[in-house]
Amino acid sequence: MNRRTATLSVVLPASAGLLIAAAWRVGAQSGGPPWQTTLILGQPLPGLSDSEKDRFAAGLAAFAKTETRDEGLGVVFNGTSCGECHRAGAVGGAALDVQTARATRIGGIVRNGYSDLPQLGGPVLQARSLREFDTSCPVLPEVVPPQAAFVSHRITTPLFGAGLIEAIPDSEILAQSNPCDPDGVRGVPNIVYNPETKRSEVGRFGWKAQHSSLHLFAGDAYLNEMGITSANFPDESLPQGRPIPPGWAATAHPEDEDGDVEKFTDFMRLLAPPGRRLPITPLAQQGARIFEAIRCTACHAPELHTGPNAVAALANQPVRLYSDLLLHRMGPALADGIRQGQAQGDQFRTAPLWGLSRRPFLLHDGRAGNPADAIALHGGESAPARSRFLRLGQADRAALLTFLSTL
Repeated sequence: MNRRTATLSVVLPASAGLLIAAAWRVGAQSGGPPWQTTLILGQPLPGLSDSEKDRFAAGLAAFAKTETRDEGLGVVFNGTSCGECHRAGAVGGAALDVQTARATRIGGIVRNGYSDLPQLGGPVLQARSLREFDTSCPVLPEVVPPQAAFVSHRITTPLFGAGLIEAIPDSEILAQSNPCDPDGVRGVPNIVYNPETKRSEVGRFGWKAQHSSLHLFAGDAYLNEMGITSANFPDESLPQGRPIPPGWAATAHPEDEDGDVEKFTDFMRLLAPPGRRLPITPLAQQGARIFEAIRCTACHAPELHTGPNAVAALANQPVRLYSDLLLHRMGPALADGIRQGQAQGDQFRTAPLWGLSRRPFLLHDGRAGNPADAIALHGGESAPARSRFLRLGQADRAALLTFLSTL
């Protein structure tokens, strides 16, 4: 609605794990980025100016605020605040309850081409309606239409360190693609059009890297999850694709009048990344070497770097996210058939692993409750690494999982 007012024993080569070990040594020294040792989630980036801290605080308040019908909440929606679905560990985290914070995305084939099925309520269905607050509302929550050939459940992604991810230059991400990878890992970027810059850019946010900027990411979520329009997303969410009944339609007030999309963007951009959860023990170091030796790092690149940035705290920083931010074919077990930008139905962005131990559910639909189960479901380009993991001896597997538990 328009916004109103108010058992394999891995033999490790001598060079294995040097990149990870070096990154850890740097983070452990006093000269390393201060967020590498913090255990408190939901804090602003260290080194912000006073005005940037004020913007973060205002963004946090808007992000956590509950919307009402008078404030523009759509006739159909999935949540009444951003923080309702982003709260694991702290405001800005992943989904805490996989059932209530999992959105449904649909797609299908129309006239021999892929379609988001907007005429049937797609691409994102809203599981709630204003009827839960006012029983006179004639609009019911949306359901999956029988014409939907593809149905994908998506859990919310954690937002910690999102500004650092946004600050990574496109060239840094493109350089991660390796057409000569021995395992056949062929990561490719999702090149998407940014209507604000009027150019094609490397996507990096969302399960299929469908957005290149946090501002677009925020506006998309505001519309599809709360039904509130904004400048980049001016079209109402129509319940099941049908017109909104009289008396429940949008008003003539400007979209997002209070500038919440800007505030959401500030909050995400200035939010610190997760620090290490556990100390770096010799067992965890061994696990990091195994993680690299079985070639999980072919996709989960330990470190990328930001470039120059107007926010000093984001400029020229190491970003230890354990992701290349590229799309990879993940095999039939994970394929959802949904296409977004250049991402195909079996392609997903490499999920960043920083903060992994603070996430209660894993994979795009939350079906895995722990890293071992998530790895076992990997296929496609990651099948060779998965097979090596499944052949690990008990001690080596325990070491690798101990490493993951430190993230």
